[in-house]
Amino acid sequence: MAEDVQTAVSRETAEDALRSLLEVGAHLAGQADRRKVLDLILKEARRLARAEAGSLYVLREGRLRFVAAQNDRVPVGRLMQVFLDREMPASADSLAGYVASAGRTLNIPDAYALPPETPFRLNRDFDAATGYRTQSILALPLSGPDGETVGVLELFNRLGAGGRAEAFPEAESGAIQSLAAMASLAVHNMLLQERLKQAQLDTILRLSVAVEFRDSCTADHIRRMARTTRLIAHALGLPEQQVDLLECASPMHDIGKIGVPDAILLKPDPLTEAERDVIRRHPQMGADILGDPTNDLLAAAREIALAHHERWNGQGYPFGLAGERVPLSGRIVGLADVFDALISKRVYKDAYPLGRVLEIIRSERGGHFDPRVADAFLASMDAVRQVYHIAREAGG
Repeated sequence: MAEDVQTAVSRETAEDALRSLLEVGAHLAGQADRRKVLDLILKEARRLARAEAGSLYVLREGRLRFVAAQNDRVPVGRLMQVFLDREMPASADSLAGYVASAGRTLNIPDAYALPPETPFRLNRDFDAATGYRTQSILALPLSGPDGETVGVLELFNRLGAGGRAEAFPEAESGAIQSLAAMASLAVHNMLLQERLKQAQLDTILRLSVAVEFRDSCTADHIRRMARTTRLIAHALGLPEQQVDLLECASPMHDIGKIGVPDAILLKPDPLTEAERDVIRRHPQMGADILGDPTNDLLAAAREIALAHHERWNGQGYPFGLAGERVPLSGRIVGLADVFDALISKRVYKDAYPLGRVLEIIRSERGGHFDPRVADAFLASMDAVRQVYHIAREAGG
């Protein structure tokens, strides 16, 4: 009788695992957004393993980057604060780093009770930041088509009777391994997409720098502004594809400056009203240059070029649009552009200290800037500091 029950349970578990694999396989074939696929894989792996939490990392250039994190005890907002844009080396300083560098699976009953001779250690930063208690861990390397490690899948705290954490049994790792193989494929495809996007972005940056070369604008300035655009869009909760699109399109925001004479563009003294009128025409000139777009990237670039000098209170240009009538892309890039202009040295001004820049942005919340966009920017300041290499003690 006991054997019959055990057989029935095993059959039910196998059928459940098969359903999960089929569902993930269907999404893998039909879902263009690989991050959503990775979220689903992590969700199904956690469900099959009865894991309270889990995370997925992508390995690039010797560093691990979080692409998915789930935890039943830690709110999603707090997870995003901890994990957003977080990276760590693929080294023995963390369990995931060791799994990535050694290419082997780890099954640990209690991460806080590792023997002293263990060749890796638990990185306790997450537990310290959230009050979570990591106990059991199952960590698997994700391998690409050529056998190279492309990422890591980690599951935390298998829940047993009464909701207490217990060790992950070795016998149940088969279905998890299959899901890990699917995650490997999704990560590999995502990395290919990212390389293609990076090549596209590099081309756009070079063209944008060529356009703005007379304005002492460097690739670093444009890249930082694009990265800040991405951070704001991400903090607003926009879909990943839209975030990528805004990051790629934003460097073309000032393409219309190619039609502004050097005598005006490079003038260190205050502009006359006639010269200001010429400057105010560059958004329309940019839109005219980009013409009638034939793809999403150029359509977004045209919208941004035309709208990034509009203001929430209607006092911007070229059309004096206000509130929600200003395209969201223009509101986001407009703030990123103003921040870069204030924090950087320009021909007509020295760089402002961070504290003063943040005072200006806060004071213009609801004036120059959409309040929601301003709040998203301010919530992303830790990441923005990293983009601009600003020390935390610099103010703000």
